[in-house]
Amino acid sequence: MKTLVIVTAAVVSAAALGGCASDQYASACERDYANNRTAATVAGAAVGAAAGAAIAKDDAAGALIGGAAGGVIGNQVAKRDDPCGYRTGYRDGYYRDRRDSY
Repeated sequence: MKTLVIVTAAVVSAAALGGCASDQYASACERDYANNRTAATVAGAAVGAAAGAAIAKDDAAGALIGGAAGGVIGNQVAKRDDPCGYRTGYRDGYYRDRRDSY
C-alpha cells in the first residue's frame, strides 16, 4: 500500500510539472511532441518509482530516487532534435525552413 501511494504521488507530480511548459502559439505537431514527451516522463517516473521501491525493499527514499531517475530517463528518451521537421540543414550561413526554395 505504501508503494502504491508513493508511485501515485510521483505520477501526479510529473504530470503537474509537464503542464508548466505549454505554449499557446505552438503548432499541432509541437503540442503533440510536448504531450508525448510529458507522457514519457510520467511513465518513466512511475516505472522508476516502482523499481526503486522494489529494490529498496519498500523504502520511500528508494521510490523517490527511482521516480526522479525514471522521469529524467523517460524525458530524455523521448527527446528529439527536430521533432516536426522544420529545419532541413545549414545553407548560406543560416538554417532554412523546409518550405523555403533553394
